[in-house]
Amino acid sequence: MEMSNCPYSNDYFAKCAEDFEDKTASPSFTMLPEIASCCGITVVGGSIPELNNGQLYNTCCVFGPDGKLKAKHRKIHLFDVDIQGDISFKESDFFTAGNKPTIVDTDIGRIAVGICHDIRFPELAMLYREKGADMICYPGAFNMSTGELLWELMQRARKVYLVVCGVS
Repeated sequence: MEMSNCPYSNDYFAKCAEDFEDKTASPSFTMLPEIASCCGITVVGGSIPELNNGQLYNTCCVFGPDGKLKAKHRKIHLFDVDIQGDISFKESDFFTAGNKPTIVDTDIGRIAVGICHDIRFPELAMLYREKGADMICYPGAFNMSTGELLWELMQRARKVYLVVCGVS
């Protein structure tokens, strides 16, 4: 599931959104650094609907082994789909798109972050590779209509790119 704290449904995004500045209104944002610190690990925290200045973002946070926020990625490429007779869903009706790539240095290497549909854009992965990312994390939830084939295809395409570039 893409959203760590709620079902991936437009009925829940605003209800489950967390204002990361208000610890009392952010149970996920409070729990994740506690886990990172308690276990002494880096945590890439799925994604959470974030409320910031009246805008909703699909956000993934990375916490270091000390429990401190190391990075926050807001999903850049929102998923808008309309397959007649099957599914119609527009993230852009609910979320504001992020506007910058996210790479964070951790104790296990340089981690780049994308969220779900961000994987469809090879330019982002190429930028991350160019910037020295050791791995890219894409927390995601895909529906049955578009997801299964797309996810496998994207993973194979990334692998082919890495092999061609001699990075495998």
